[in-house]
Amino acid sequence: MLNQIGVVILLLVGAQAALRHHALPTTSGANSRIIGGEVIAKGAAPYQVSMQNIYGNHMCGGVIIHDQYVLTAASCVAGLRKANIKVVMSTNEWAGEAYQYMVDDIIPHCNFDKPLYHNDIALIKLSTLVAYDDVTQNITIASLDDLQDGEKLKLTGWGNEDVNGNAAWELKSIDLTYVAPEKCRNTYQNSEDLDIGHLCAVGSVGAGACYGDTGGPLVDSQGRLVGIANWGVPCGYGFPDVFARISYYHDWIISTINGCSIY
Repeated sequence: MLNQIGVVILLLVGAQAALRHHALPTTSGANSRIIGGEVIAKGAAPYQVSMQNIYGNHMCGGVIIHDQYVLTAASCVAGLRKANIKVVMSTNEWAGEAYQYMVDDIIPHCNFDKPLYHNDIALIKLSTLVAYDDVTQNITIASLDDLQDGEKLKLTGWGNEDVNGNAAWELKSIDLTYVAPEKCRNTYQNSEDLDIGHLCAVGSVGAGACYGDTGGPLVDSQGRLVGIANWGVPCGYGFPDVFARISYYHDWIISTINGCSIY
């Protein structure tokens, strides 16, 4: 009986890790962090990973940025033990044939959720090096904040296909448009939940991030990682989705991987 209770608790923790709740700008509502996107070919996003609990349930997205490190949202892994999560890659089907990696260390940003919704980013150190191939590659992280209002970006993930649905079986992609910080703050009525470490991008009404997309990669036309999905108003209601801005966290990422020696 105790073992059964333990399994239930772990499954519930894994489910909650993928949810980030946020009020609508004018009415109450809920979020997490693709809805309205298109299935992409295997290898089209070779950096994409699925963060899963030990039972193989998809919790969040993530992205390969180094031979032994994956980047995701801290809200996906906060409170979880490294033995209870795994990183799945080299696939477009999160529950299909894939390579699985165990976790050596979980490194959330030291100021995660201080205040709430801020610094939602974490590094995952894998137990072994990534085995690169045609469908498994790392991605360059953006070091400069040079995005322009209206610039086209691409989000990939296995998030729910509708607000009450299940995680998509196949990896999907959606085109989003970068929203300048001032415009995004106005949309969210100057909410304190937005700061310089955030980036906003919006799709058409009926298209956007949804539950299970948290931690997933936002990529620019140069193939650089510019954002990690954090929060928003689910799913596809026309409000900007909010991401951790990679250029803002670039030095933290590099120094953490290099053992505090920034280059």
